[in-house]
Amino acid sequence: MGDQQLEYLEFQADEVHYLIPLSWVDRISERTKKKGRTVLIDFGGLTSPGRGGTQQEYLILADEEKAGFLADRVLGMRTLDRRAFISLREPALNETNRYLEAAVLLPEEQEGEVLAYVLKPEILKERQWKL
Repeated sequence: MGDQQLEYLEFQADEVHYLIPLSWVDRISERTKKKGRTVLIDFGGLTSPGRGGTQQEYLILADEEKAGFLADRVLGMRTLDRRAFISLREPALNETNRYLEAAVLLPEEQEGEVLAYVLKPEILKERQWKL
């Protein structure tokens, strides 16, 4: 794999597609009640504040299972070329969402192309996994 090729896990939360570097993913499981010290990050709640208690189906565990990303759907792995990333600048990128690295257009069989947001988990970790 070249320097420009990276592997990501694609997931969906509240109809928004996200990509997290595969190196940050420890495991994926069906959603169960929160256990222990795992902090759950709900990206769907960020994109649609006040939505009525939607139950996400999956939990993507990261950082040795100290944090979990809630997901409606886990869509699989993607190998992406960094040159395809679309840079985010203000006002799209601001202090409250600096955990976003870029956007990328992904080919989809049924939808043609879909916009997905590439996450920077190191920023989330820096904030102790709190948004």
